Amino acid sequence: MRLNFYIQKHMKKVLIVVIGLLSVPYLFGQKIKYSKSMLHKMNQTEIDIFEPTEGKYTSKRVKKNDYQKIDHQVYSKEDKLEIRYTIIPYEENIPSTQVPHVEFMRVISSIAPNEDDTPVTVHTMPSIELSRNFNADWGSIAYFKPKPSFANYKHCRFLSLYGDERGTIHIFFLFDEPSPTLDDRIYAMRFKKSL
Repeated sequence: MRLNFYIQKHMKKVLIVVIGLLSVPYLFGQKIKYSKSMLHKMNQTEIDIFEPTEGKYTSKRVKKNDYQKIDHQVYSKEDKLEIRYTIIPYEENIPSTQVPHVEFMRVISSIAPNEDDTPVTVHTMPSIELSRNFNADWGSIAYFKPKPSFANYKHCRFLSLYGDERGTIHIFFLFDEPSPTLDDRIYAMRFKKSL
């Protein structure tokens, strides 16, 4: 009887402490949640994702657009940066999953404005940098202003990575003003090392 009274008396305190401890990651950490589809594609394509530890990034609901399918997106009000991810798993009987440079140019022609006075800068990444930083076999970066119907931002840094017989990763970094954190975010995803 006395033990039951003691347990009931202190149970509220214990419950408050437990709820508080479980809330800490949501108050101070990231609020990034992945769909089952996104997690499946990451597993199928053998991808590691590196969530930013600062900047208070949160997942945003992916809005459908006519230009590019997006699997996941996150946003940081602090960094003033939105990051969108598309993963295209390799499929042996679908040739378009095996030609990353063609897919890269298709994406640019879809989401960059088609006006002559809108520049698009493309940089092919050296194989040493690709291997060391991304475990990728091919990769390119493009800089341009996105179509407003794709994203209402002044700038897009588009990173595309390809892993042989794994697939393609597209990462869109959307922002109005460049910030020091932008260069840190470029390493958001990489292919896992082969065993």
